[in-house]
Amino acid sequence: MSNYKLDTKLENLYVVQLYQQLVKEPITEQNAQLVLERQNERLQKLMQVAYEIPFYRERFERSGTTPEDYKCAEDLYKFPVLTKDELRAWMDDEAEQHPEKYELWHVSPTSGSTGRPLRTLISPRENAAYTANWLRVMSLGGFNPFTGKTMSRPNSLHVKIDPNKGDSPLQKLGILRRKYMSDTILQRVETQTLVDEINAYEPDYLYNHKNVLVRIAKYVKENDLYIWQPKFYTPISEMLDEPSNILLREVFGPGLLDAYGMAEVGSCVSRVPGNEYYQINGDAFVVNTYNAELTGPADSGMAIITPLLKTELPLINYASLDYMERFYQFGLPFVSRIQGRMNDVIYHSNGGVTEWANISVVMNYTKEVVSYRLIQEELSRVRLLCVRNPETPKEQEPEVQARVIEGLMGIFKDPDMHIDVEWVDDIPSDPNGKLRVIVSKVKPA
Repeated sequence: MSNYKLDTKLENLYVVQLYQQLVKEPITEQNAQLVLERQNERLQKLMQVAYEIPFYRERFERSGTTPEDYKCAEDLYKFPVLTKDELRAWMDDEAEQHPEKYELWHVSPTSGSTGRPLRTLISPRENAAYTANWLRVMSLGGFNPFTGKTMSRPNSLHVKIDPNKGDSPLQKLGILRRKYMSDTILQRVETQTLVDEINAYEPDYLYNHKNVLVRIAKYVKENDLYIWQPKFYTPISEMLDEPSNILLREVFGPGLLDAYGMAEVGSCVSRVPGNEYYQINGDAFVVNTYNAELTGPADSGMAIITPLLKTELPLINYASLDYMERFYQFGLPFVSRIQGRMNDVIYHSNGGVTEWANISVVMNYTKEVVSYRLIQEELSRVRLLCVRNPETPKEQEPEVQARVIEGLMGIFKDPDMHIDVEWVDDIPSDPNGKLRVIVSKVKPA
């Protein structure tokens, strides 16, 4: 059994060690074989470990396979898919049955689309792997996380921030310099304050929740303000829609590095500045796409994710509920499109549902709206919150509103549905720091 007290003390050292073992350049013809070899090696080791865990032994037996049957990413189509409900039940049971074992483990909580919390137990070594992978993602565009300056918003649900704490001795030497913005999930500050903090620190890399970066960009543009443009920046926690993409690039510059991930698994898919496609960070992840029945492979479908460096309580074939389209190059899969939040739906009185993907057909191509949220509190009524693009005059709101309602009603195909539109300056994050596009508080008919 691991010595978790020692692992906790050595976690930062593990981060450095694991970072050195990851491919830190974008995938090309020159390094694709290396990525594939490391993926296969780590997958085989992961399946050997999983076979000794009762939860996974049952899944091996159910599928009629053994660890020797898993040599490459495509072999994982033989293994059962892991749902959020199954993961929730397993993690809850582990925490309740063995509290002493997990006392020093990290817990990554998510609110869950249904409002049922999901806590993922992550060992100190596994957490070091998650951190090392995030540093690698930041490195893909050419940023050096050890010598460059980073700035981010703290997740105050997980991290205790001391605003009076100064730089560490290493940071005073110019190593691992970082600064937290004063805005937190639990306590928002004025947007001007965030602009001032960015300008004062002049970070090389800026990352924050997408809705916060959009709020800053919108404020800067509306007020014709100066803002420091970092070499790289990443909107996190939410899918990047095209209106927000355009606004962020206009205000913060061309260094947008788009990273897809989940709290449960880490950041597994990345798009570096200048690329139209995403790479799968394949030396640390398998990301397969499945058909609608989740029984086999498809070029486009739900993304099923396996983090290869989470080896103490693995997540094998985890159903993301997000949709991706893949293509192959250099013998490896890449992602051409990501469509998230497949599990967010609007319910209708006739028993039908409208998924986020259908709603995005209208909203993501309404350039006058840079952020939105649909709230359903009654079966036949939804409230649409819209943040106006700074380039759109306020006088155009009625015309945009009418066009959006017409488009959504065409998608809903529900004559009983009523849509109330409310124009707001910004949309606050959920308690977990994310911004869910659809919030339905009704029970299915």
